Amino acid sequence: MADTAREELAIPFLTTRKEEKERLLDSAVASPEPPYERKRKLATPMRIVVGVLVLFNLCLCVTLIFVTRAHWAPSPPSWMPPERYNKQIFQFQQIFGEEPTEQSEAAWTRLVPMGKGWINITTESELPSMPGLDRNVPEKKALLSVFHQIHCLYMTRSGFFAARDGHLDTVNTTHLSHCWDYLRQSIMCSGDTTLEWKPANDIGSTGWGYQHICKDYTSLFIFAEQHRSTDKKVIHS
Repeated sequence: MADTAREELAIPFLTTRKEEKERLLDSAVASPEPPYERKRKLATPMRIVVGVLVLFNLCLCVTLIFVTRAHWAPSPPSWMPPERYNKQIFQFQQIFGEEPTEQSEAAWTRLVPMGKGWINITTESELPSMPGLDRNVPEKKALLSVFHQIHCLYMTRSGFFAARDGHLDTVNTTHLSHCWDYLRQSIMCSGDTTLEWKPANDIGSTGWGYQHICKDYTSLFIFAEQHRSTDKKVIHS
């Protein structure tokens, strides 16, 4: 009888525990999700988006740095000639190929600035070590190569017409030999890669009518005159 009483007492107790457990489970399912849990779930995709954007910006910055460095060049010092370029279409100008006359001589002379391309170099800092430069000389002077080249070309023209007219005694062959090799090296150094297209008649290229990327000769001319070492306006002496 006692056992029966214990069973009667135990059954309601077990039933109560089971009901409480079921109620707790039901309440857990039915209860709304805590706010912090919803925020955590929303924050995860946001972190992914932000991470992707940060990575993209880093890649963009690195790319810009490399591109900028590849195209960036330090400005030349103030005592150096300007580095400017323009487009020029070569056209035949007959006067420069004519025999010496007052007009043709004047045309050639106009190609060189006052001072014949010789300039004074003034700078507060010491010049860097360069081939051909004697830094012990107090006054620094230099000749822009382009005007030396024009002078040499003029001398070959002058020598040709003098020889043609039988005045071989006036032709300085040593000077001409220097000029021919100097011009050869200058042309090879510049290495103009303009494409001169084959004409329809297949007679070869005259060189006229093709567009070149050239140093701005006017800028060099002005620079040389502004820094000239003398006021001479000659091409041949």
